[in-house]
Amino acid sequence: MISRRDFLQVSVASAGGLLVACRSVEPEAAAPAAPAAVVPAAPPGPASFGAYVEITPQNRVVIVTPQSEMGQGVHDGLPKILAEELDADWSLVDVRMPWADDAFVNPITKRHRTANSESTMVYYELLRKAGATAREMLVAAAAAAWAVPAAECRTGASRVTHAASGRSASYGELAAAAAALPPPAAPRLKDPSQFGLIGRATPRKDTPAKTDGSAIFGIDVRLPGMQYAALRMPSSVTGAKLAGFDRDAALRLPGVVEVVQIPDGVAVIATSTWQARRAAEALEVRFDEGATRGLDSAAIRRRMLASLEDDAAAQPGRPAFGGAPYDKAKALAAIEAAPVRREWTYEVPFLAHAALEPLVATALVTDDRCEVWAPTQQPDRTRDAMAQVTGLPRDKCRLNVTFLGGGFGRKWEVDFVRQAVQVAQAAKGRPIKLTWTREQDFQHDKYRAAHIVRTRVGLGRDGAILGMHSRTTGINMWKYQGRPAIPGMGDPFALGLLINDKYGFPNKFADHVEAPDPIPVGTWRSVSASMNTFFSESALDDVAAATRRDPLELRLSLLTDERAQGVLRLAAEKAGWGTKLPRGRGRGIALSVGFDAYCAEVVEVTVRGGKVAIDRIVCAFDCGTIVDPRNVEAQVEGGIVWGLSAARDGQITFKDGVAEQANFNTGPIVRLNELPQIEVHLVRSSLKPGGCGEASVPPVAPALASAIHAATGKRPRRLPLVEAGIALA
Repeated sequence: MISRRDFLQVSVASAGGLLVACRSVEPEAAAPAAPAAVVPAAPPGPASFGAYVEITPQNRVVIVTPQSEMGQGVHDGLPKILAEELDADWSLVDVRMPWADDAFVNPITKRHRTANSESTMVYYELLRKAGATAREMLVAAAAAAWAVPAAECRTGASRVTHAASGRSASYGELAAAAAALPPPAAPRLKDPSQFGLIGRATPRKDTPAKTDGSAIFGIDVRLPGMQYAALRMPSSVTGAKLAGFDRDAALRLPGVVEVVQIPDGVAVIATSTWQARRAAEALEVRFDEGATRGLDSAAIRRRMLASLEDDAAAQPGRPAFGGAPYDKAKALAAIEAAPVRREWTYEVPFLAHAALEPLVATALVTDDRCEVWAPTQQPDRTRDAMAQVTGLPRDKCRLNVTFLGGGFGRKWEVDFVRQAVQVAQAAKGRPIKLTWTREQDFQHDKYRAAHIVRTRVGLGRDGAILGMHSRTTGINMWKYQGRPAIPGMGDPFALGLLINDKYGFPNKFADHVEAPDPIPVGTWRSVSASMNTFFSESALDDVAAATRRDPLELRLSLLTDERAQGVLRLAAEKAGWGTKLPRGRGRGIALSVGFDAYCAEVVEVTVRGGKVAIDRIVCAFDCGTIVDPRNVEAQVEGGIVWGLSAARDGQITFKDGVAEQANFNTGPIVRLNELPQIEVHLVRSSLKPGGCGEASVPPVAPALASAIHAATGKRPRRLPLVEAGIALA
């Protein structure tokens, strides 16, 4: 069997063209060896300093990154934090891939997971301490060997030196003796003014492997004797039941080894992914899908709109940043008594995650162990699922985390790994790789839930906001995920920052009315903020228009948070806010606060012939201490592209319970040639680090809607823009 990477050898010819050559490959060829900068997961060696760092006799510093790398840069950024305190030569640092291990549980969330843009936030101090601990142990070993005071020794570039005696030793020479010493209880951390790595851009450690094809993503895993599985699932998103299938007919198809029934459908095991997929498609199978008939987007929307009127079912929210609880009676009374009252309705659709790498996992189950190779965001819960499926003790279940070809919250779910283990359990002793098709990835997703929001405001004659009530309706994701209800509170996912409490006006109230539908939902990049920033910032823009105030000036007047004011002013300055634009052009601005980061974006559009062209997006971003500025810029840019894709034409619609979008042709992502000019301006800070992977997603849609309003006088309040009747150039 020959992989595409083996088959295609592409090089740039001197004339600038592409040369494609073929070469023969032995069957069952092993995956190419990873370069030193990417080290497969393996047990720590004898010269290990805790769970995170090992130093080899060759003076290589091997650092484990505890988090899943899905493009956000933690494979490089987290080791850099440890290497900073270790005084390691960055060129001699190799990064080891993570595996599921309670040693990597972080002290803040008490979890081993990758989510919520928290990687740097929750591991920053832990990894600094780990690096400082190893550094002091190396110094102690050198001082003991040389019979000199440890205080006279200095570290740098992976060496310990004693200037007075002229002695020097590499970390590799000292590692074995140092690792045997007791670790210091309170290692001394550097002052940030001494940082040489943190805050400096360096080439990412995983770039060479991802460029030459040696990086192992979930879909790249190849093991001796491996067989391949594909699924046949019902076409409907939920509620269908397997009524029967012709196993014998499937076994007669080319390459088919076995056919296995699992709770989600039928899995076909074959000698190649292609054979498994073709057989799964040809499988004679019957599903009872009657329960999903009539589950259509138009009907769902009608139910959601009706739910907005259900006062009895409404459950209140809470301020996101602390402070006094919402007072419903006071807020509603203030709105009712206001001399000017306004009401607006906003909508966002269901969204798919659409990660470039479809769901995939490889599992090997024997009588006494289970081993999995998977691109997962939840190593701890995935390992739990392995134990549950097999009945094996958790310590007999090993999970190796591969690179993720995108995650966005979909690979937070463990369903695809559970399925792979279920199939492998039926084929004990053989490694089985289960790969979803792109269509299955779209049509059996855990979607970002659709929501409709009605916002009512009371305004004074002078334009002051006297009260605001925002009500949202949609599927209760908190309940869907099986979390215990919070007494007296609605779905926190639906209500988080529905009203941005950073804005200082009185009499706020937010509530949620559940609109149940049997559609699977889950977290999507930037979670609540992905939709609620559109709702809350659009409401402020509508207030600005109703009171004839400048949208930037209104925001600044309501804010006392200096970081929020700072990013708004910086984005406005860089975008030329306030300068006159020609007719048919407009600018919009929006603020997002979350993930311990502050993001403001200005979008500039041109409208010609009734079509909107997005010309420019200017972003100011403050995430506190920056580990690598180039990586932060890349993450912010990626978030903007993600938010723009969703705002432009991203949606999932349903017909008789089936998702109508099944691939990138019907669920498009913004392509390179469609991108506007994007500018990112970072705020340098010594504050604690925040997240950078999600906070730039939410402001795109409201800033874009505001820019269209500025250019045309018409504000789109329904996403995507194509559903609001906006034609895009």
